[in-house]
Amino acid sequence: VTLRPPMSNARQEMIAQAFRKLDRTGDGVVTVEDLRGVYNAKHHPKYRNGEWTEDQVFRTFLDNFDSPYDKDGKVTKDEFLNYYSGVSASIDSDAYFILMMTSVWKM
Repeated sequence: VTLRPPMSNARQEMIAQAFRKLDRTGDGVVTVEDLRGVYNAKHHPKYRNGEWTEDQVFRTFLDNFDSPYDKDGKVTKDEFLNYYSGVSASIDSDAYFILMMTSVWKM
């Protein structure tokens, strides 16, 4: 069990905004289909060299956020929040966390 400090409301709201951006269908779960509209797989090196399909790129991307115990290709809001709570624990400043999220997710 890893203990993480509680996140500020500002950080939680940035995470929620990023999740909403990815969750194109608004059903509370991010899938490969949701990613098609927001993530361009064609620039991934393994797609470009023909090693992976677009779906493989998307699935690998989702696996970063998915629960380590249940990699089902679907990322829930809780899984996304859990991932970013780990990231948040290593960033002292709310301002820097918000800047990072804004930059990464183009918000």
